[in-house]
Amino acid sequence: MVDTFRGNGSPIAKGGAEAWNGQLAHTPVICYARLDPGRDRRLDRTGITVAAHLRPGVDDEFGAISTTILSSIDAHCVDRLRRQIQQSAHPYAIEIMEHALESATGACMVPDLARQIGRTTRTLQRRCTILGIPSPKRLLALARIFTVQRLAEWSGQPYGSVSLALGFSDRSNYRRLVRGVFGKSPTELEWCGGHEYVAEAILKSVG
Repeated sequence: MVDTFRGNGSPIAKGGAEAWNGQLAHTPVICYARLDPGRDRRLDRTGITVAAHLRPGVDDEFGAISTTILSSIDAHCVDRLRRQIQQSAHPYAIEIMEHALESATGACMVPDLARQIGRTTRTLQRRCTILGIPSPKRLLALARIFTVQRLAEWSGQPYGSVSLALGFSDRSNYRRLVRGVFGKSPTELEWCGGHEYVAEAILKSVG
């Protein structure tokens, strides 16, 4: 947690050397405050990346905090994939993958995804068929695998431990998911390029 402003809203001129020399440029900062676009722009000018917001009195539950932290880790990697999707995919496919990636830090079913998008499950499935993209279930699976692999690579922790932290009930469930989608084990997936390999699969699926 970095206090970058004094009470009057001015950036700290002294004692915040890390912010001023760019060391925080690649550190995703979670802002716990009321939404303030002006403050975000001032932070951006100091080289600080605001990855997410937690609103006082709204996002105070541990579940919301944990989800926000997990979503903000290595945020540049996810943002890069999002930009690539936006450049090549249909707007509706972009919307689906945006929500799938946002939900990928925890267990999410197709009805949950449809509800987030504001559609019925049947409408969501039909729209994917019309666009010629994979089913919502497969898109969710790709997002989950991408998230587990990138966080495992980022943290240096075993993919099995990371999968448990992201809501899989057992390590074997994650192995089965990877095997079902890619026909490989998570270790073999890592040999093929890990999260970058999965990102390419996502781009081919929705592009």
